[in-house]
Amino acid sequence: MLPCKKIYIDTKHKTTDSISNSNFRWELPETLTMPHNTIFYIDDICIPHSWYTIEANVNDRLYVQLTNNHTTVGTKVNNCDIVTLTPGNYTLDSLAAEIKVKINDSYSNTTVNVTADSQLTNTIKITPTNAADLMKILTDADLATGMAGVTVTVTDGVWGGHWLGAAYDQKNPLDMNGLINNTSGASTFFSAASPHVTGYVDLEPIKNIYMYSTNLGTFKTIGCKGEVTIIKKVPVTAGAHQMIFSNVTSSSDWLDCSRQTLKTLQFELKDSNDNNINFHGAHVSFSLSFDKYREVE
Repeated sequence: MLPCKKIYIDTKHKTTDSISNSNFRWELPETLTMPHNTIFYIDDICIPHSWYTIEANVNDRLYVQLTNNHTTVGTKVNNCDIVTLTPGNYTLDSLAAEIKVKINDSYSNTTVNVTADSQLTNTIKITPTNAADLMKILTDADLATGMAGVTVTVTDGVWGGHWLGAAYDQKNPLDMNGLINNTSGASTFFSAASPHVTGYVDLEPIKNIYMYSTNLGTFKTIGCKGEVTIIKKVPVTAGAHQMIFSNVTSSSDWLDCSRQTLKTLQFELKDSNDNNINFHGAHVSFSLSFDKYREVE
């Protein structure tokens, strides 16, 4: 006999030592020992779409390099700066306006114009206003190596190559390249004569929510980065400020929990980059349904 058929979980009632609504513990009122051949389903999922387009310390940074092609010796610059955007929800136009403000705030000796093409290509164009300025936005490939992409030869020297700005974590640079599709290859310099046009701007940074547990299930899954403790993938099927609902759609969508002893359960909800999702205080709920696996003889 199963000691329990179903457990209803809501982060409103998580343990007091839980970190957040995406990294929490759930305390059962009694210890449950699951018999042989016990399986479980994640069902009745309700997740609020309450995260932002730009989240602090997740995807709020642009890595920008500025040099120039002045002819006077001593006037060359090679400034590398981490441009940090304000967290929040954005449209294409408001994101372009924010990028313009923050780049111009970072570089006192240069300015850029930033415009959005929301009608045809859903891209953002960045144009330095000074004809001598050369700029680049580092790609994921650049950031992974600590290099500022290709070098550029100017009148009295070669600039570029190494990142000379503030130190950052090469494995997790917290950049917004995924939003502007600035992910592959080495970055190249752009100028007033040849502006930078982003890839298709994707204002929905999270496509799927991955539910992890380190003490529920026998870890027979493999995630997109090799993770083995994912117990459920929930597609994001609702827009901002709406509720995502997900239910069991297949009788084979179960995991084994045979002979496990359950008392304090640990759950995490993450994006595909292994970041805990910030629900900004909104609560998550779901249920665990248990059953016996019946082998076909």
